[in-house]
Amino acid sequence: MFGLLQPDKVKVGQRIKEIKESMNLSFTELGNRLGIKKPTISSYVQGYALAPESVINQLSSISGKPVGWFYFGDVEEYIADYLRLKGQNRIVQEHPEVVKEIKEEFYTGEFKNPAWENEVGYPCEEFMDDYFYELQQEVIKEEIQRMVRDQIKNLSIADELSKQKKDEAVAVITSGIIGYMDVAGEFNYEKKDDMIKLVKQEVEKYDFFADSNFEDRYLVGKLINILADQQKTGELINHLSEELTDKTFTGLFGGEELIKVIQMLRPALINLYGKIGTDQLEEWFRE
Repeated sequence: MFGLLQPDKVKVGQRIKEIKESMNLSFTELGNRLGIKKPTISSYVQGYALAPESVINQLSSISGKPVGWFYFGDVEEYIADYLRLKGQNRIVQEHPEVVKEIKEEFYTGEFKNPAWENEVGYPCEEFMDDYFYELQQEVIKEEIQRMVRDQIKNLSIADELSKQKKDEAVAVITSGIIGYMDVAGEFNYEKKDDMIKLVKQEVEKYDFFADSNFEDRYLVGKLINILADQQKTGELINHLSEELTDKTFTGLFGGEELIKVIQMLRPALINLYGKIGTDQLEEWFRE
C-alpha cells in the first residue's frame, strides 16, 4: 500500500488522539464507534501499533479527515517528508515554495489530479519525483544567478562595470554553468558548496571588457548578439524592411536613430535570456 515513505506509528497515534480529543470521546467511546476494544485503540494512540487500513477508513469517515492525513499529516507535510527521505533536506528548508508548488500542481482548486493520486489520496511518488526535478532546476538556476551577482559585486573592478555589463555577465556565466550541469547530470541542490566553487571559477576567468557572446542556437541569443553590433542591427532592419515593405532600408538620413531604438531592446532580451530555459525555448518554435 505504501511506497518509499512509510507511516510513522507515533505520529499516526498522535493524529488519532487529536481526533479523539476534538470529538471529546474517551478511549472506550471511540473504541465503541470503531468496533474495537479500549486496549486496542489505546495501543494505536500510544504508537505501539499502526492502526490497520480498516480502522483508518472508519476514522476518516467519522472525522471528515482524509485517509492520507492520518498516515502522513497534511499534503505539504507528506511532500516535505518524502523529499527529505530522498535526501533533499536543504532545498526543503531553504525553498519551502518548492513543496507548495508540487501541491498546487497536484491540485486544481479543490480537485486532485486523479492520474497522480496514490491509494491514500495523496500525490504518488512518481509524480513528486518528476515535478521536483523540474522545480529543482529552476531553483538551482536562480541560486546560480544570485551567486554570480554576489561574486561580481565583490570584484575589484565592480565599480567600473555598467549595469548592462553586469547583467550580460550574469546571463552568460549562468547559462554556461547550467549547460555544463545539464550535460554532466549534476542538478543537485544539496551540492551547493560545489556550485559556489564553480561560480567563483567561472567569474574569475570571465572577460568583462570583451563583447559577450550568447548561445545563438535559438532566436533570443541570436538577437542579443546581433543587436550588440550597429552594422548587423542595420542588416536585420533591412531584412525586415524588404520582407514587409519590399523597400531597402538605409541607415542614412536619420535611419541610424531607428538602429539605436532597436538596439535598446537588447537589455530586455538579456533579462529574458536569463529567465527562460532550453526546454522552453525549444517549445517556442516548430521544427
